[in-house]
Amino acid sequence: MIGLARRHPVLVFAFVLALAASLFFAGRIAYRAVYWAQHRNVAVEPWMTMGYVGRSWGFDPRELDQRAGLPIPERGKPFTLEQIARDRGVPVSDVIALVEKTIAEMQAERGKAP
Repeated sequence: MIGLARRHPVLVFAFVLALAASLFFAGRIAYRAVYWAQHRNVAVEPWMTMGYVGRSWGFDPRELDQRAGLPIPERGKPFTLEQIARDRGVPVSDVIALVEKTIAEMQAERGKAP
């Protein structure tokens, strides 16, 4: 191996770099798969964004926003349910109830009972 590295240092470097990138992305995929497998259908809480809620419940977050009548944020600037409630001047429990109702309706359309 050392002889190969001396004869083709650029090739060996490129191989090691590709191997490191592959391991990084494989680890990232595995971490996300395990995380979301353990966080399915979690109870809606004030700290959550609609992206988190949508991913947890298996729905498109933008569709959830639209159906619930919530603001659709600019890309990269999601609002927590607590921020949405504060902006509307309503209790966060009202926003959570609205999101839960929307999830139940979407589940019913999908053919699943809540």
